[in-house]
Amino acid sequence: MRALFLSGMTAYEGSARIFETVARALGVRGYETWFAVPAESEAARCAAARGARVVLIPERRNARADARALREQLPRDFVDVVFTDDERVQLAATFAVRGAKRGGIVRRVPAGGALVQGWRGRRAERLVPARHLYTSESPPTGYAAPSGTLSPMRAELGAEVAPLADAASESATDGSGDSNSGVRDMAERDAPAAQAPPVTLACVATRASLRRATNVVRAAALLAQRHTALRLRVFGSVAHDEEMKLLAAALGIARRVEWVGYPLDWRAAMRDVAAGWVVADGDDAAMGALDLMAHGVAVLAERTSVAARYVSHGIQGTLMATPDPPLMAAETAILLSDRARRMAMGAAGRSRVEREFPLRDMLSAFEHAARSARERGSERLSERPGDRGSERRGARGGKEGWLRGGERDGGRP
Repeated sequence: MRALFLSGMTAYEGSARIFETVARALGVRGYETWFAVPAESEAARCAAARGARVVLIPERRNARADARALREQLPRDFVDVVFTDDERVQLAATFAVRGAKRGGIVRRVPAGGALVQGWRGRRAERLVPARHLYTSESPPTGYAAPSGTLSPMRAELGAEVAPLADAASESATDGSGDSNSGVRDMAERDAPAAQAPPVTLACVATRASLRRATNVVRAAALLAQRHTALRLRVFGSVAHDEEMKLLAAALGIARRVEWVGYPLDWRAAMRDVAAGWVVADGDDAAMGALDLMAHGVAVLAERTSVAARYVSHGIQGTLMATPDPPLMAAETAILLSDRARRMAMGAAGRSRVEREFPLRDMLSAFEHAARSARERGSERLSERPGDRGSERRGARGGKEGWLRGGERDGGRP
């Protein structure tokens, strides 16, 4: 089966990261997969570095231009299914599928989100109805599926669990597995600051959550006054933000912060992390929590519906109602001071990911969605009489008729 994962995101986060991960994993399973993103974007660079087959679409674009770019770079007989993540790329996929007279379309709805249909989405649904892929409920409670759409499907997010040797690396490096760990704790408190072992705190955040991510830096600065060995490791797109780096320098902790971004080797990057803050929304919050839990790291996060789905307060981590720097510093200090509790939370998180959110289940759900969309697409795209005539009439007039020859909004959202 051939599958195209089409994302309009330029940053390597959210659905773009999920699509790239699934595309590579399904490629290992024998599928022919491509990952299509805007040219010269962070998502394109990160995907290429990880070995994905990348298809580039113009950065300033419209739906018909995107459709032409896709068909030029893909095999002549196109693909069996196209996964999309918003209504603009869904419309582009619709034009490409109709031009190739082959393929089905799946539109994925982000974690904690609801399907919102603008005029592009409504036009795309009239031409080629898409299957809708939700993360948890199908659709979420309180949101009805749009009238006339196909029955929704579900693909829960998942993560690859790190081997026990990596997940327990903190216990190996700090002696928590030793029967004399209590004596060692007292020795470390009495030892000079220069001899104190380093304690690494992670922060997973995106540019969209920049303001809340600065609270983690401020909390780390408060902790650094009493914990001289504290280090902060920043993951996600916010690691490339200059405002964050200037704030760390202003607070005097610039030398204690590592700006990692999205590492190629998550296991190595997480190996000595004691606890991790997740400051994000939607897919990024879900994946941030799962990444930490899969590597045996206790999670600290704001109490949201997405975070609460993956992290049980007091079991896999701590959920806070108010992300205020002094309160964040206090909760972090409590967790860092109790090594046994921290390690128990990390083990519980790793066990839950392995049991409830494994990567293999997410891949199987995407496979099922691809097969379902392919079967539906093969039935739908047997051209019915009058389809082309109605499209030409729509191109001459009507509410969406001005789309002919490409959208006239210059590709602006």
